[in-house]
Amino acid sequence: MQLAGLDANPQSAYTQGNRRPRRLVGFPRADGDIYFRPLFLTLLTLLLLISACNDAQESLQPTFDPTSMAVLPSATTESSLTPTPTSIPSATPNPLHPPSPTRPACLDQPGTIVTGELEDPSLPQNLSFRVYLPPCYTEDLNLRYPTLYLLHGLQASDRQWDELGVDEQADALITSGGTSPFLIVMPWQKTGVEIETTIVDILVPYIDQIYRTLRQPARRAIGGLSRGGGWALRIGLRHPDLFGTIGLHSPAIFFSNPYIALWVKDVPEEAMPRLWIDIGNKDSLHESTLALIALLEDLGVPYTSLMPIGDHTSEYWSSHIEDYLLWYTSGW
Repeated sequence: MQLAGLDANPQSAYTQGNRRPRRLVGFPRADGDIYFRPLFLTLLTLLLLISACNDAQESLQPTFDPTSMAVLPSATTESSLTPTPTSIPSATPNPLHPPSPTRPACLDQPGTIVTGELEDPSLPQNLSFRVYLPPCYTEDLNLRYPTLYLLHGLQASDRQWDELGVDEQADALITSGGTSPFLIVMPWQKTGVEIETTIVDILVPYIDQIYRTLRQPARRAIGGLSRGGGWALRIGLRHPDLFGTIGLHSPAIFFSNPYIALWVKDVPEEAMPRLWIDIGNKDSLHESTLALIALLEDLGVPYTSLMPIGDHTSEYWSSHIEDYLLWYTSGW
């Protein structure tokens, strides 16, 4: 029997011999066996081929050998870069850069004020004085020091500069390295004592004999406040062989201009002492000090001046002691 429409090729008749399967899987036969189509064989072949390929790929993978791996640097390997002890710079001192000297322990201690009295047949009474010895004075017995002589004002005593704090300020400057160490001598001009002769002929030789001083004029200064400033000007100008520096602090000048001019002209130009003048702008001696400055300018005498706000008082002098000491010691 011919079945129309079951075959796309109308030129051949549908027979039992040329029929094609319409399903891709087996189906049960009447006798209970499975009927396998050629597709099953094809699928089985493909499965066998895939299995064979997988085996081939596994056989081509390289065998892992830990010893053949290169070791890469890691954070834990940085310690191997630490220099050996032989590569550390040695502590051998460099002669071009010597180590800083150790600060002496005595610099942590304040200086000392020594009081004394000097007897001399030429004096109507003993000369009282104070000496400031800087820190470490008793440590190095071979060291010598510059000396500053400071004169007090009218109706005062050798205590005046001490009470103004000159020793404390000297300590601060010396221990901080602001200035080199030095001595301060503070004599007391008692009634009947002619201070110029006493200082020049008695006190200076005595101080140089008892204490370790530098005896050149360039290493010795004299200064004073108020009337002591007037005496410092006279003594310094008349004895440049002893004093290379003169300080006038609110000076009371009780000598006439002709005397001062004569003293100046008698000083060789190369021996003229360094000169400082200061006075407060409200000081009663301000005008007379300006007249002294004008005279010194006419005589061609170089000087350093300071004209700050202030009066003729202890507060004024005390507030400027650091300025005074820095200037005195700047030449040393």
